[in-house]
Amino acid sequence: MIERMKGDVMGSMFIFTLMMAFWLLISASVHWQHILVGAIFSVILTVFWSNLNISSDNRTNFSILQAYLLFIYFVKLGIDIVIANINVAMIVLNPHLPISPGIVIMRCDLERSLLRVLYVNSITLTPGTITVELEDNLLIVHALTEDVAHGVEDWELNRRLMEMEALYK
Repeated sequence: MIERMKGDVMGSMFIFTLMMAFWLLISASVHWQHILVGAIFSVILTVFWSNLNISSDNRTNFSILQAYLLFIYFVKLGIDIVIANINVAMIVLNPHLPISPGIVIMRCDLERSLLRVLYVNSITLTPGTITVELEDNLLIVHALTEDVAHGVEDWELNRRLMEMEALYK
């Protein structure tokens, strides 16, 4: 495992830097103990990341463009979560409670498991939708309203993940 990382020092340093930056962001402290713990966990995660994502030619299948696309993805996800929270609050506060729950069965064309899991969790994080099951390329989603159910099928975040997956090839 460590030998594989040696073949891609730049990729490993990039992943370590991303992990450490995230750690400093969530810890909100630059005390030496926080930095030490963050560095230890960043090294551990970098080793596991390298084991999962280094291809046969000893290069990390992760680029700065993909990091940028992932950042944009999370910004868009945050905006969608806020909008969905407002919509669910409006439904719950409406005295007529206009819900029409339903289940949508759709294809998930993402091939990489990491991106599939990211997409499935994004659906569940968005209020009003819950991913019931993901098996092979079928995705079962429960939605609070019919409009939300049909919106999941052509969600912009799925297209963004498809773009990211195209960069892996």
